[in-house]
Amino acid sequence: MEIREMAVTRAPGAQHPSPNPWVAALTPAVHGALDRSVAEENGVSPDHVLDFSANGNVIGPPEAVGPAIAGVDVTRYPDRRAAMLARALEERHGVTPSAVVVGNGSTEMIWSVARAYLAPGDVALVVGPTYGEYAAASAAMGAEVCDSAVMNDVGGATPHVAAREDEVAASVRRRLEHVRPRVAWICHPNNPTGAPFPVWALPEFAAASPGTLFVVDEAYLPLCDALASALPAVAGGRVVMLRSLTKDLALAGLRVGYAVAAPGVADALRRVTPPWSVSSVAQAAALAALADDEHARRARAAVTAARAHLSDGLQRLGLHPRPSVANFVLVRVGDGPAVARRLLELGCAVRDCTSFGLPECIRIGVRAIHEQERLLAALASVLRNEG
Repeated sequence: MEIREMAVTRAPGAQHPSPNPWVAALTPAVHGALDRSVAEENGVSPDHVLDFSANGNVIGPPEAVGPAIAGVDVTRYPDRRAAMLARALEERHGVTPSAVVVGNGSTEMIWSVARAYLAPGDVALVVGPTYGEYAAASAAMGAEVCDSAVMNDVGGATPHVAAREDEVAASVRRRLEHVRPRVAWICHPNNPTGAPFPVWALPEFAAASPGTLFVVDEAYLPLCDALASALPAVAGGRVVMLRSLTKDLALAGLRVGYAVAAPGVADALRRVTPPWSVSSVAQAAALAALADDEHARRARAAVTAARAHLSDGLQRLGLHPRPSVANFVLVRVGDGPAVARRLLELGCAVRDCTSFGLPECIRIGVRAIHEQERLLAALASVLRNEG
């Protein structure tokens, strides 16, 4: 049979198909962590920079991770849903089977929640200032994003924790009553302030706003001492807890995270999360790392000690770091972008917090104490020259 080619006629000036109407207005989230392209743009070799812009665990991954990675057969497809890892996490958290959904970092879970629960006309409440992907994922679904900067307390005074949490809870309650969001995004502890969120108020929030799904991102919580989790509220079906294994287990380059939710919510997330999104290497590394409970204890202790050293050093420089329970510290320095640029020139990368709406601040992730001494010396030099 003869096959004839069909001529395609294009009208003069014809355009490609248009994307969804709201896509043209989207702005990608800003991420300030140092990577090779950013370093090279600033004329700095990334191999000679101490990176305080990312938030790690100080001590690196467990020893078992290397052999686990080496034993992976990369010729085979990974388990499409990371079933073994999901079961291990379900056992660790004591939740029902099928309550855990594993993804390519907790950021993929943020986008899965947005795909499953947001649509044009919905409202998403972002309890900020905070991580930019909550707003980006919500806007990409056509939802209206309502930012509420209730965690913005960067003054020099140390607030009483209970009083501060009461104030935050009251502010969130008012915002819920006003905007009635379909999804509310919460980072606990907050990035970039390092402040805890009053998760004890979640049942009250759920009762006051029955149409809202509350997403509590606990990416930094495993590195905090005795900080309450949102996990007890998950079974009611109104709360999703997100965790990232890249922070506490130092697996940032492998991208592993997960959501814990009531089975019905978890099923919705699975339906919109792509298969095979977590590589075999990442799954093997995460399983090996999770088995080392002693490493997790040492990481928490190292973070606590490094944070205390960093905060004390900043105070000796005449600065007022924000009280933090996380593996980073927020501090007001005047001109955040300028200070960050000067520090990068001196071989230390910090997070300029302009994208959080805090241009007067930088965020500093904790590292080994001898490395923090180098940062503090560089910052002292910058502040002398700025002054």
